[in-house]
Amino acid sequence: MKPVFCRRSMRLFAFVSVPCLLSPAAFATNGMLMEGYGPESTGMGGVATAIYNGNAGMANNPATLTGMADGESRLDVSIGNLRPSVDAAFAAMPSIPVAESGGDSYFMPAAGWIRKAGPLSYGVGVYSQGGMGTEYDKNSFLGSGTGVGARSEVGIGSVIVPLAYEVSPALSIGGAVEYVWGGLDLQMGMPVMNANGPTAGSFADFSTGFGGAQVLGSASGNLLDSMAPMLMGMTPAQMQGTSAVFDFSNSSDFTGQANGSGIGARIGATYKATPQLTLGASYRAKTNMSDLKGDGSMKLVDMASGTALPNATIPGKYTIRDFQFPDVTSIGLAYQLNDRTTFGLDYSRINWSEVMDRFRLRFTADSNVPGLGGQSVDVALKQEWKDQNVIKLGVAHQVNNRLTVRAGVNLAKNPVPDAYLNPLFPAIVENHFTTGFTYGLGKQSELTASLAIAPEVEQTNSNTGIKSTHSQTNFQLMYSQRF
Repeated sequence: MKPVFCRRSMRLFAFVSVPCLLSPAAFATNGMLMEGYGPESTGMGGVATAIYNGNAGMANNPATLTGMADGESRLDVSIGNLRPSVDAAFAAMPSIPVAESGGDSYFMPAAGWIRKAGPLSYGVGVYSQGGMGTEYDKNSFLGSGTGVGARSEVGIGSVIVPLAYEVSPALSIGGAVEYVWGGLDLQMGMPVMNANGPTAGSFADFSTGFGGAQVLGSASGNLLDSMAPMLMGMTPAQMQGTSAVFDFSNSSDFTGQANGSGIGARIGATYKATPQLTLGASYRAKTNMSDLKGDGSMKLVDMASGTALPNATIPGKYTIRDFQFPDVTSIGLAYQLNDRTTFGLDYSRINWSEVMDRFRLRFTADSNVPGLGGQSVDVALKQEWKDQNVIKLGVAHQVNNRLTVRAGVNLAKNPVPDAYLNPLFPAIVENHFTTGFTYGLGKQSELTASLAIAPEVEQTNSNTGIKSTHSQTNFQLMYSQRF
């Protein structure tokens, strides 16, 4: 690589990386993880473990980065548009209007630069790792008890530094370290008491002090103890007409109100067993992020008017405790049928059960709040996600020297159990059907695109009777330049 290119390419990479460092939330696909990283992979259903898939290999299997030509550098710049369609309804009460999520379009930039020098490939990239989000109007049945609406948005992104080494013409190994950051917005209200008492879905059910059975989670702390006399002094009708609201959210499309950061890592290998068959394996470690922290408020809201009760808005700080993305183990193969056609097959195991057993939230009142300063409440929402098995199958066919077309499927079961499905976090889509292409613009540049369609899935919470539906369309467009 000539020095002049190093200066020019790194200036360009820095320019496109700035918006990536503020990458917005990506919506859930395989749980909260993307169904694939980069349009070359996504066009084949997410296949990436044993096949060269461009610079996105650093987010898939770093060992595949040795697939570049010796002495070559490659810059990828991409934009993704994720378009979920989500709504919620009372399954047993069709007279209540369906709540439709307004969070229906999320843009996601990414960039990566890789150079291969002899057996060594190295570089840097910025990629969104995944997330999820919904946004319900304050006039919907989900948002009416908050005065502000009901909203969730979580996004995880990373700066990845990969290193891959071609041990022999058959064997390559690779690894990557990454700086990971996460952001979260949440506006969530729960009726203090349901019509039948402290039943599932009410805030009272979270506390044994109110006679709750803690069906969906638990709440405890000296702030709750201090609020108890006011709540217990209400009539049953007043309690049923009051909502407890947790609120920390900003208007930014790029950063959450509560933020944290940490590190992550992944390793991988590929082995060319025969001239036609390549095997691959990779492991992505669980992230090690700090707790997500941000300012917000906790308040009691009159559900009829949507306004906070007098002296019932408490400013403070939120801490989302031990929110992590899971470890993922993948194995795969790529079979080159002929000079133009390649098939790929991947299997991934996503260990959701280790990181999504509970959603743990702590709210601490500001020190200057009269009578409540410094007091806190700890809330734990049950999640109990199941581990997820994902099968990815794809094909790539080179039509001519300029055009390569791709197609694939991504097959998985929903990891969210019926009993704990939350309409603010409906990560329930299952199968994806994908297609894509690469078109050469010249000897050194090309355009790649992919389209993934996830058909609608329905699921009903067996405790609350709230039914969620979720479908999704994902589009990615990438420009690549080789030097």
